[in-house]
Amino acid sequence: MEYAALTDVGIKRHNNEDSYIVNEANNIYIVADGMGGHNAGEIASLEACRIIESYILHNKGDIADVLREAVVKANRDIFVRAAENSSMQGMGTTIDACVVRDGVINIAHVGDSRVYIISKDSVRKVTRDHSVVGMMLEEGSITEEEAKNHPQRNYITRAVGSTITVDVDIVKEKLHDGEWVLMCTDGLTNMVSENVILSVVTGSKSASEGAGELVRLAKENGGDDNITVVLLKV
Repeated sequence: MEYAALTDVGIKRHNNEDSYIVNEANNIYIVADGMGGHNAGEIASLEACRIIESYILHNKGDIADVLREAVVKANRDIFVRAAENSSMQGMGTTIDACVVRDGVINIAHVGDSRVYIISKDSVRKVTRDHSVVGMMLEEGSITEEEAKNHPQRNYITRAVGSTITVDVDIVKEKLHDGEWVLMCTDGLTNMVSENVILSVVTGSKSASEGAGELVRLAKENGGDDNITVVLLKV
């Protein structure tokens, strides 16, 4: 698979609390969006990526079980580290950890970063937003348009490291030739609509071109948050 990975601080933030890891040799792709003061969000996201990658590389078995265990370990280690350091209390991170094997993408998901599968004429979000607004959308109490400017749109309900335990969503999707996989933080999706994402990705000649254009548009539209994009071409 061809891939491109980019992260950008955006326009309005002074530091980048997003992290990502791409391990092409082992088809491991991880995106994380950290939260917490005094650079703790940056620490949480980077540590989560490193812990999860290492766990996947050093443990065998059903990949769904390995992914879940990897995120649980990262959650526990980050929570303990925060408990031991007052400046890090409350830190946490979203996670999308993906492993591609035998034409299937296996995803461990916590938080409101997203994974999309994009084909010639459709963009499909395969993860659920663990957020207040995400729950409201699922319940049908607000519309997609109302969600864009909802005052609680940045309140997530589940994160890695914020509590001693964490529930991990596991998603499996068959991939087909010509499809794209987009992993991204909300610094992209809050600034660029899914229709525009579809147009940019399917109109790109390469993963590098598509990822670069998505980041550029997120910044052009305001760049309110850090922006991280991992784009895979199947």
